[in-house]
Amino acid sequence: MASPKILQLEQIHIDEAIKIEPTLSIFTPEIWRRAHETFQNHGLETGNFLRIVTGNPAVLKRTPDTIINSLEIWRACQFGENLLHLLLTKYPELLDISDSHQLLSHIGFLKSRVSTSKNVWKLLMNSPDLIAQSEESVEEKLNFLIDVMRIEVPELAKSAALSLPFDELRCRHEFLVRLGLFKPRPLKADPNEPTTNHKLYQITDTSEKSFATKICHVTLPEYEAFKELYARELERKSRKSREEEDLSDEDD
Repeated sequence: MASPKILQLEQIHIDEAIKIEPTLSIFTPEIWRRAHETFQNHGLETGNFLRIVTGNPAVLKRTPDTIINSLEIWRACQFGENLLHLLLTKYPELLDISDSHQLLSHIGFLKSRVSTSKNVWKLLMNSPDLIAQSEESVEEKLNFLIDVMRIEVPELAKSAALSLPFDELRCRHEFLVRLGLFKPRPLKADPNEPTTNHKLYQITDTSEKSFATKICHVTLPEYEAFKELYARELERKSRKSREEEDLSDEDD
């Protein structure tokens, strides 16, 4: 049975929140009441409010107008109220974003790559740090996931793959390929066709140790050794191509 919704903010709720996050003890009941009312007026229930302030105590220092402004910035992303509340409750630090133009530009870029606002929301639910990554960095990873690994957007949106550094993503993929554990889908394959590949989240949303032992069935030191060798291999290739470029420049 679902737990009953908390409608009013009682002292007991404040005390519980302070136990979880002691820095909240500096705020007066009036500040708590004012902030709670602001969130409640904007559709966030008391339970959500408590999770937000324990996750991001600085929110209580803000005026109602500042809080409303933060909510409006996120509303403009058009995820819909319910999904937005889930996102902000899970990652209250997102309320620290104050540059509306930059956020909307970034969300627009993500939407251009994954088609729908719902998919963008799913990506953020798995990788909230996407907001802080440059478009170039995200683009590089998306191109790799979609063009090289041939991952479809729905599967991509169910993983935290975009939180991995590009080098780590590429390295994990290459290791699987060399072990014969990953084969990209043919270009025109039906996305619903079963594949023997591991799901993307199994490849990316794991520690290096779990990736090595559970997905690749090798030891962590073996994967670490591969990482080192692969980095050297890429460096050699990069150096070689730079040298070739220099030679062709000289020929010109």
